[in-house]
Amino acid sequence: MLQKPKAMQSTLKVLLLTLISVSSFAQQNFSFTPEKPKPGETISITYRPAGDIANTILPVEAIVYQHGQSSQKADDLLLKKTADGFTASFIADTAANFIYFSFSADKKFDNNANEGYIIHLYENDKVRKGSNINQFMFYQFYGSGAGVERNNEKALAAMETEFSLYPDNRKPWLGNYIRLKNTVKKDATNALALQEIERLIKGGLKEETDYETLAGLYSLAKLPEQSKWISQLWKEKYPDGKWTVNETLQAYYTQPDPEKREVMLNEIIQKTKTDKKWETVIQSIPRLQTIIVSGYATKKNWEKMRAYAAKIEDKATLAQTYNSAAWEMQKKGENLEIAEEMSWFATEYSREQWLKPTAKKPESMTEKQWKKNAEFSYAQNADTYGMVLYRMGQFKKGLPFAKEAAIKIQQGKDADYNNTYALLAEKVMPAKKLKPELEQFVKEAKSTSEMTEILKRIYTSEKKTEDGFEQYITALKEESRLKMLKDIQQSMLNENSPSFALVNLEGKKVDIAELKGKVVVVDFWATWCGPCIASFPGMQKMVTKYKDNPDVKFVFVDTWETKEEKVKNAQEFISSNKYTFDVLMDNDNKVVEQFKVDGIPTKFVIDKNGVIRFKSVGFSGSDDKLIAELTAMIDIAANPPSKSF
Repeated sequence: MLQKPKAMQSTLKVLLLTLISVSSFAQQNFSFTPEKPKPGETISITYRPAGDIANTILPVEAIVYQHGQSSQKADDLLLKKTADGFTASFIADTAANFIYFSFSADKKFDNNANEGYIIHLYENDKVRKGSNINQFMFYQFYGSGAGVERNNEKALAAMETEFSLYPDNRKPWLGNYIRLKNTVKKDATNALALQEIERLIKGGLKEETDYETLAGLYSLAKLPEQSKWISQLWKEKYPDGKWTVNETLQAYYTQPDPEKREVMLNEIIQKTKTDKKWETVIQSIPRLQTIIVSGYATKKNWEKMRAYAAKIEDKATLAQTYNSAAWEMQKKGENLEIAEEMSWFATEYSREQWLKPTAKKPESMTEKQWKKNAEFSYAQNADTYGMVLYRMGQFKKGLPFAKEAAIKIQQGKDADYNNTYALLAEKVMPAKKLKPELEQFVKEAKSTSEMTEILKRIYTSEKKTEDGFEQYITALKEESRLKMLKDIQQSMLNENSPSFALVNLEGKKVDIAELKGKVVVVDFWATWCGPCIASFPGMQKMVTKYKDNPDVKFVFVDTWETKEEKVKNAQEFISSNKYTFDVLMDNDNKVVEQFKVDGIPTKFVIDKNGVIRFKSVGFSGSDDKLIAELTAMIDIAANPPSKSF
């Protein structure tokens, strides 16, 4: 037998001791009983804050999330203080197979070194079926709610464990598995897909799901003709199969005539009552109904819009539709009387649900999350109503709604809501009273360019000249700039960027490896993403600012698109808005997976050596803040630390 060299034996001993040490710490930090908990049993946990909330003196909040095959349940967990930590207990839900926890203090999470705190439930001394699938989902999606970043490797391992324990779960999750495997191990898709195709064909196509799976595998293997052929065989073999559900819904979505949609939806609703394969559509009916409302609104057939809206029982979904439509109307300055009517409905309904809810709390939310969500919904609708009234010139009527949304609920922390408030307040409030509020928004980087213009008008009115305004506004921004720089420096990363090459809208291949020596800003977006679109005027200013700088490159990666003609869709969007962006098409959603993006917009700033230095998620609503932060990130990335940290 070959002997390991002594140096290697020593290294392995150190590694083993390290792993034991880490494992011991994890057990001391969090433990639970019984060792193999079952659904319906009482589970007791002990927990000591660690990570970002170690030794915190602030209140620690805990949430327990319980997931099953098709169920999600969230509850606030009452922590009892002990000498060195906390204890708690709860009953495992009978439908659950996987449990995870969120521990936080002052909006900071303890994510257990990005492992998360999880429990698998057991049945007959074996991890319950679907538990590892939920662990896969945790490391891909759920974990973000507990401060855990996406981890493709752990997600893949969980899926493979599920397949080894429950081989029959392989088929329904095969597509997800192959896509994830390809993310972890590049260019694995074709080989894996072909291997699974061979396995499936050898086993024989015995049921409808076999045809569905095979068609999907051919598609993954980039064999569209074979996929089309199998799909046709599937339809011939099962003329009334579940494929009819997807095709009917697709036809519904693409039908432009709302009257024809009404007929189609009546048929769909009838099918949900008589055909089991249509049962999954029941929960989507309110959304399908509001598409008809939107269709009549698009055609400006207000009478039919009102008549159909009156039939909809789910007022929450209707309120969301009305709010979105009213916002677009006020932006265009069109049909403002109708916009006011729709926005008022949404505002009044959401106020009722915020103050005296009649709707049932979803099991997937805790009581606290539900109340906060209701408050946020009201603020969103009240802000829209304020803007509609601003467009109508009804400033006094609109101000209380905008103030409640921006000041009372958001406490001046949302730039968009502050903007609505400022526009209305300028028309109603004395300048001397409004000025300090706007100055505070600027100091806290919660302002917009429109608010800067309001301050400029106030300043000019007071001084009888614009002279000195730039120095005045710069001084106001200095406080937030210094705080911003400190926060940015603390958030600095040191991770190698994934390598990728994509084709842009001009058909040119852009390889990030060829951009070494430049600071590269990678912005992930989609044409359907509201926050992405809202951030683009600011991003255009950034592109224009650096257009003559050969050392800075912006690339806008269009991803997660649902339209079939993705390139045409992106081209039309960019050209209609006159953006000068270099758009790269991530048609297979491969690059977004490589960067482990959980939501869009997400921006990465990569230094000249190909190292990710910054990651920025979402959009605050403030162009000023976006420009200031991204400029600072680019400046720092242009001169990164000489040593890793």
